[in-house]
Amino acid sequence: MSSLNSLRRLWPQRLLHQLLLLLCLALLASHLIGIVLLHRHGSLLHPLSRAASLERLATAFNLARDLPAAQANRMLAKMANPETRFWIAATPEVSAFAARSEEQRLTRDLRQRLQLSPQHSLIVQLERVNGTDARAYPFSPGGWAPLRLRSSLALGNGQYLNAEQHPSGAYQWGTVLAYSLPMTTLPVLLVMMFGFARVLRPIKALAKATERVSRGEWIAPLPLTGPHEARELTHAFNTMQANLARHVEGRTRLLAAISHDLNTPLTELRLQVELLDPGAARDDLLESLGELTAMVGETLEFVRGDAVQEATCQLRLNDLLDELDRRYRLLGQPLTWDVQQQAWLSCRPLALKRALTNLIDNALKHGGATHVTLSQADGQVRLEITDQGPGLPEQWLEKVFEPFVQLGRGGADARSGGGLGLGLAIARACIQAHGGELLLENRKPRGLCALVRLPVGQG
Repeated sequence: MSSLNSLRRLWPQRLLHQLLLLLCLALLASHLIGIVLLHRHGSLLHPLSRAASLERLATAFNLARDLPAAQANRMLAKMANPETRFWIAATPEVSAFAARSEEQRLTRDLRQRLQLSPQHSLIVQLERVNGTDARAYPFSPGGWAPLRLRSSLALGNGQYLNAEQHPSGAYQWGTVLAYSLPMTTLPVLLVMMFGFARVLRPIKALAKATERVSRGEWIAPLPLTGPHEARELTHAFNTMQANLARHVEGRTRLLAAISHDLNTPLTELRLQVELLDPGAARDDLLESLGELTAMVGETLEFVRGDAVQEATCQLRLNDLLDELDRRYRLLGQPLTWDVQQQAWLSCRPLALKRALTNLIDNALKHGGATHVTLSQADGQVRLEITDQGPGLPEQWLEKVFEPFVQLGRGGADARSGGGLGLGLAIARACIQAHGGELLLENRKPRGLCALVRLPVGQG
């Protein structure tokens, strides 16, 4: 399992790198398969070396057969070199064996060259210098050893001409691979890199555009470039973004119309209620109408926040926090700051400012003295807004993010808490639209912490 995990860590993550690595593995595998097939079925001897070996054998045989023994031995000694040796003996150097195809071809060609009958004793053996089979597997140690050609030819007088030669192999794999791999791999890799880059370029652009749209941005339609499939995918993305924009705009217009239509009867009801005689019933009705009017307005404002087409820019978060610090200091709020580290964000400033304001106002309202801490680690900006209140029950740490849900003195009651319960919902929607997350945590011994995590931008 550990070795498998190590391989997974070594495996490249980018698609381009994976495709290039797979291509290299495929080219290497094709070379290895070619080596095996040629080694098992191709000619083992280089054609020139094969012809020279047979020619030397024929010359030595004619000399040994036609000249006296002493003179023949002197001539054979002169023909010898570090790669070739001839001698005459009473016994054959090579014993009879089951010849393989390569050795059968050598024997047949030598018989034809010397015009010998099939009954004439002629034995040719091709092997490795270490004694292994000439066609040993190329990936075994013996498969890379040099070749050795041993032969024994009967001279007709009870003597044998023995020979040992070291011909050149047809495939010197070290040399072959040193030339073939670069010459075949590099051009293919360059062409494929160009082709892969052309294919992946629109996909990368689409991935970046998708990330921006997921943060709530609206971007211009992407150009249709690349292969047919990439153009189809880009066209589908452009269509999806246009449909989303129409959906959000339509929802906003619908709620705006509903809000406008509701405001008219609400205004009439308020006028009629105000004409009633003063009393508890009149006050309750006016309070209910005020809550209903506020709820309609807040709902419309909440939906409009999704439809705002604010441009995204690189922002130094410290500047935004300094602006908020001046605002709350002028208001005399019990708010302290611990902002020492520089942090950059890719964000929509007004939307982010609204979200942070909602969180700080909520902390000041329900928890009293509030402390804000800014830090940065692991590619994330971490913002903690901690109050000194009683905190929240564990089961409410997620529920309070739902629209119109607020934990007041009597539970989830907007009237008892003094608000409509949209602040945290708006804040979380904004933070998530920026690719971050918003959590609530109880701190010991007391206090509630709103933890904001946002991806780091480029300064």
